[in-house]
Amino acid sequence: MNNDNSYFFLANGDLISQRKEQAFGVVDEHKFQLTALFDSNLPNMAYAICKGQVFILPQQGKESDTVNLVLKPYIQPLTGTKIKYFIYRGLQRADFFTAGQSPLVIAADSSDFVSSINRSFANLYQGTELPPFKAEYIGFELGFQSDNLLSSIFFKTSVLSSDNNIITESDAYELPMIDIGKSLGRFKQGECGIDVVLDYGDFENPQDESLFRLDLTYAGAQKAMIDLSGMTNDYKKKLKREQIAQFLDIAAFYGSQVNQGHVNSVLGERKGTAIYENLLQQFFTKNKVYVYIQSDRGRSYNFYKNYTISPAANTSIFKGEIENNLTESAYQTLGWPLLIDDQFQNHDLLENKLLLRFPIDYNNHVGCYVQSGKLQSSAMDGLMTRQELSEQTAPGAVRSDYTKPVVLLHPNVGPSGSKIPIATFDRLLYQGKKINYLRLEELGLETALSGSLDDIFDQLNATVVLKASEENVNSTLAIHKLKLVSPYYNKDQKGTWTTQTVVVKDRLDFSNDVYRVTYRAEAIEARHSVIDSGGAWVDTRTSASTLQPAGSGDLNKTNAERSFDLVYFSDNQLKIPGLITVSSDGKAAPHMQIGLVKSENDRVLEAIVSSGLQNVQLVLLDLHGAGNQFISEEKIAYKKYRLALSGENAEGQPALFQIEQDITIYTVDQYTYFSFLYASSINDLYGMLETRNSYVTFKIN
Repeated sequence: MNNDNSYFFLANGDLISQRKEQAFGVVDEHKFQLTALFDSNLPNMAYAICKGQVFILPQQGKESDTVNLVLKPYIQPLTGTKIKYFIYRGLQRADFFTAGQSPLVIAADSSDFVSSINRSFANLYQGTELPPFKAEYIGFELGFQSDNLLSSIFFKTSVLSSDNNIITESDAYELPMIDIGKSLGRFKQGECGIDVVLDYGDFENPQDESLFRLDLTYAGAQKAMIDLSGMTNDYKKKLKREQIAQFLDIAAFYGSQVNQGHVNSVLGERKGTAIYENLLQQFFTKNKVYVYIQSDRGRSYNFYKNYTISPAANTSIFKGEIENNLTESAYQTLGWPLLIDDQFQNHDLLENKLLLRFPIDYNNHVGCYVQSGKLQSSAMDGLMTRQELSEQTAPGAVRSDYTKPVVLLHPNVGPSGSKIPIATFDRLLYQGKKINYLRLEELGLETALSGSLDDIFDQLNATVVLKASEENVNSTLAIHKLKLVSPYYNKDQKGTWTTQTVVVKDRLDFSNDVYRVTYRAEAIEARHSVIDSGGAWVDTRTSASTLQPAGSGDLNKTNAERSFDLVYFSDNQLKIPGLITVSSDGKAAPHMQIGLVKSENDRVLEAIVSSGLQNVQLVLLDLHGAGNQFISEEKIAYKKYRLALSGENAEGQPALFQIEQDITIYTVDQYTYFSFLYASSINDLYGMLETRNSYVTFKIN
């Protein structure tokens, strides 16, 4: 059931106008506009799109009279799409603060927001004289640096210090909360704008050039744009183009709720095509459908050219509205990794169709997930396995080089025979062909990688954007950019998971010396034809980024109640405590993981620097080969791998890199992967066990 619920950011859509040059999206082959600019005919009140926290900062170049407002959602307005920020650009400063060098929050009830924070401030001083309400108390003009990330502003940690018995607090501000639909302050008369930023997670990775830097320079600008002008390195330009997937058009944001959601406004609730008719008419982009396709290693579709159909034409996909009349096309709009559909269709139905066919080689990792958008398919929750994507063929016949059409449905308007889509967006994950890596032979590999967890864990050198020292805390870093995984069942890779990846860093209770790093892939949606051909089959609750005091317990816990089983086996001279993750309700484990101790992970980080690669991810090189298993003297079947790295070289080609000192990884169940030292930490945590070949279960929460 779709629970989309948002509020229109103006009293109504007729209060503004938008010219072509102000619109969100592709400007030309060098420029992509991230801000939906518009002309406000009067000072018009802005409203909170959802419940969230508010941060206000001066607009660059117009500091004396104009501010921008950042709204960080507390309750997400859309299903399946996490919004990180809404950026309101061009509000009147006088609606919030007094003029001058030491501004105060105004006392007048100019908006619901100002009234609310004034009441909260007064409540703090009940029975005492009310001091001046300084603007800096809510973070305005507090001396932040322009390169400070917005995340660091929202996730601040105060420190108390004493000097001559005077207690002072660092970061002495509190960002206020505002409810959905409450008035914020007025847009100034003239050109203003609004951005919609997607949430990839609360982390920082300055080395990743494919991530747009969401800092105060960006937040305080009059508008935001990606500009490739002057860039000469083709690979660097490709990385820059990847950044567009972090942003949505505000018209598409509201238009996406036409199917099942609703948008509230000052004029009342709007559903269905009334959203389009009453709220979106003034947007130049009101009929544009944006199709974002993510593929291998988290990059945009055909980033590595492994889906290219015609190299000369740079085509990589078939698309159209009629199955037997699809057009061979490129996945791009003037070079930007995005499809835009705004075509009229000749029918009398309530929805337009967009059919997509992808190249496929039928490897074990084939899958497709429609994260946002409406899919015409029996596939539950938008997740399609290799079997569901494959064309049916007669026994012995040659299989097609392309998938069945993936059919996307978009609400439309217009008379019969001339149906044009309402602005919306689709976000797809598709992987269907193997990547050819450089240095395969050098690492003793004959074919491309095929393990479940290869190229799943990225952002290896990212840090949690929470103000604390890693040595003193346990942390969970959740990365919201989803990946497709093909899990094992009875030794075969079958089915498809859509996963969120999480990096857990913790120190165990019993020792100050054992620091661990666990890379975990948590199922968002999961399909497995052997277990349940009808749909989801695991508990798919996922983790969020957190910090806890070091030694606060075993932080490597999953959200549902699950267990670690241990089975002991010998590998040469080592007696390995083999870890197996199971669910207490008897279902298959809803996550897969690779566990290291900190010293091993430090070698991974050192290798990243040595490799010189971008977008570095973990891979497991099979030491047995051919997908076979070792059998220990205790008759325990296990697999053994060498941990390595994959990434992109200076030309953007995918390549492998060997870690100088081998890190050996084991697995018994092909869900839980671990080093000997990591598994030993689990064994030590729960007490030394009798060495035997039976399972011992420990509840981990």
